[in-house]
Amino acid sequence: MSSGTILYIGGFELPDKNAAAHRVISNGKILRELGYKVVFCGMNKDSENNGVSTPQEYYGFECYSLNYPNSTIDWFKYIIEYNYYVHLIKSQENVKAIICYNLPSGSLYRLKNYCNSNQIKIISDCTEWYEAPKEGGFLNRKVKKGDIFWRMRNLHFKMDGIISISEYLDRYYSVNNQNSIKVPPLVDVTDTKWQNDLVVTNRPVQFIYSGSPFSLTSKSSAKDRLDLIIKAMSNLKKEGRSFFLHIVGIELENFIEIYPNFKDEIESLKDSISFYGRVSHSESVRLLKSSDFSIFIRDENIVTKAGFPTKFVESITCGIPVLTNKNSNIVDYLTEGENGFLISTESDKSIQDSIDKAISLSPEEIYKMKVNCKKSQVFDYHNFLDDFKSLLK
Repeated sequence: MSSGTILYIGGFELPDKNAAAHRVISNGKILRELGYKVVFCGMNKDSENNGVSTPQEYYGFECYSLNYPNSTIDWFKYIIEYNYYVHLIKSQENVKAIICYNLPSGSLYRLKNYCNSNQIKIISDCTEWYEAPKEGGFLNRKVKKGDIFWRMRNLHFKMDGIISISEYLDRYYSVNNQNSIKVPPLVDVTDTKWQNDLVVTNRPVQFIYSGSPFSLTSKSSAKDRLDLIIKAMSNLKKEGRSFFLHIVGIELENFIEIYPNFKDEIESLKDSISFYGRVSHSESVRLLKSSDFSIFIRDENIVTKAGFPTKFVESITCGIPVLTNKNSNIVDYLTEGENGFLISTESDKSIQDSIDKAISLSPEEIYKMKVNCKKSQVFDYHNFLDDFKSLLK
């Protein structure tokens, strides 16, 4: 017998078009196992419908979508509008709670008032803390800055609960007496896409970077420091070290556009590096599973402290150890030499030395690390049923 309906709304693109979609589906599976009917309402960049789309089924869930905003006017409407969510609530039976995935402050505020008046719990799934934008028009920057401040420092404290993706966010809201549970990106380990037949291979160590490391407008917007990785690997190559680096998510031309002074490094790696550009999620996972280590480096700032990298979760789940620096609360899950290596970013030489640890391993040692990753299942959604149960009680 159903415990009621939970509506999960926000800027995710189902079924698997962004990291947000993978997060909410895993959380939805938890809620379904707890006895709730879960209905999703995300966004669709390809839709030409006005308002809420006709329902589709993904992973056994009833799913709706809204048009992705394509103009300044559309974005202002998206920030303040909530009527389509109310319409969806009224179309469902016995709605017990609404979970809002990084919903803009205007919509969140209006929806909070509606839920309070109708005895419906409202919960925020908080996965990031954006920095105030430095680019764009004055009005656009002011609106986004105000949205971030109001949502993160005001509205979230008035929610009935918070699902925090990181230790940083969980601590921030818990210390201030908010009902928060810490939930990193989760997976369903029974899903066939994560299955990986591990074998010992005699080949140069295969590294993979996957993601969108920077905005194409400015390297100051860099999320991942791919430049530091390429520089270190160029130096290792010049020292005669053997390896291969797969880069998924951007083209070579994109990287050179932002880092034009790296042409010599790229040339030195020409037989040891490949850029794939944007690929489907299934292809990205396939390339990950065929690698020996995934690798990424992030600067420490409010964005990286508040978030948690989905690529780390996917790599460990596939049985692929990770090389990364201390960012977010990754140290809670990475054990040096067992399921990865922490990269020291104190200097170019320290980064190089950290990567060389992985290159120096024997095929048997790499295989053992892969087995450690695969056996852990630390990010399986079944581990978090009690957390969600406590949030909804």
